[in-house]
Amino acid sequence: MKSSSMTGSHPNGTEFTRAQRWRRHAIEALIGGVIGAGFGFGIASFVDSTGFERWTIAELASLAVAFLLFFMGGFVLVMSASEARWRRLVAFRQPGSEPPDRDSMLAVRRQGVIVTLAGPILAAPPVLAHLGLSDDGRAIGAAAVLAALAVQTWLNWRLYRTSDELVRQVTLLAGAVCFWSGQLALFIWATLAKLGLAGDVDSWTLVTLVMAVYLVVSTWIGFRRGLDQL
Repeated sequence: MKSSSMTGSHPNGTEFTRAQRWRRHAIEALIGGVIGAGFGFGIASFVDSTGFERWTIAELASLAVAFLLFFMGGFVLVMSASEARWRRLVAFRQPGSEPPDRDSMLAVRRQGVIVTLAGPILAAPPVLAHLGLSDDGRAIGAAAVLAALAVQTWLNWRLYRTSDELVRQVTLLAGAVCFWSGQLALFIWATLAKLGLAGDVDSWTLVTLVMAVYLVVSTWIGFRRGLDQL
């Protein structure tokens, strides 16, 4: 009889040994590394072609955060496209947990769309700013970003309205932690800048910091509340 510490089982009969888990993690790391390297090369080429010295650290950091969001959302969409595939993933991540029902699968797919959209929305402004577009081009770009943001906001609201209590608690807690921590950090920085003890920051730096903090906080709270299978 296999020890529970060596295997993970699921009600659908799927079992994973420790060796299979390590192999799975290695494959995931390899795939993530290849995709990340390809993205990094593409971004480095684009940044170099537009003049590296023109880019700020915040703009480059926002591209990295945007890639993480797009990659995470894309992974969820690919894995949740097949219910059987998602069940295997849940069995691998959460041994012994219940299989997802139809409503849960719909919520997962909506979450995947929302996170995937967040990547291009965050990356678009700095990219558009360095393309040398005309006034009309920048206006069209801004309208496209705002339209995508409106769609994402609506999807977020729909997800919140249709989610269970646990997902709602995670969403509210992540927002509260980010708001209070961000407010405290912003006040401290603004005080130092006003007194000439620190340099001021631009609006895009603040946006990038908020997105990075929310990504970390929401992921951490999700893991703590048992949503890491999502």
